[in-house]
Amino acid sequence: MKIKNLWRLFPIFIIIGIIIFFERKGYLEREKFHKTVINSLIITKKSNWSGGRSYDYLTKNNVVITLLSNSPIKVGDSISKEANTDEFKVYKKNQIGKYEFYKNFDLKDL
Repeated sequence: MKIKNLWRLFPIFIIIGIIIFFERKGYLEREKFHKTVINSLIITKKSNWSGGRSYDYLTKNNVVITLLSNSPIKVGDSISKEANTDEFKVYKKNQIGKYEFYKNFDLKDL
């Protein structure tokens, strides 16, 4: 095969590389979430590579939680999670400024 023909495959290698990069990044974020104990607030909501289908929620201790765009979680909500589990509890601030239990979530179900 000529060198000229190999250059035609270059865009395919770029696309495969991008897919591998994002899959690896997501895997590492899910692993960090699974292993970490979290008792923190959601400080930011960032758009990610999915084009608005999901968002990344960043906690104070730099753990990223990726959830679908229809998620009821907002910036300022409190997250509580045990180590080595994908289940977490969400607490929302009530009208007098105290946090109340809102709902249990399981990252595998979302």
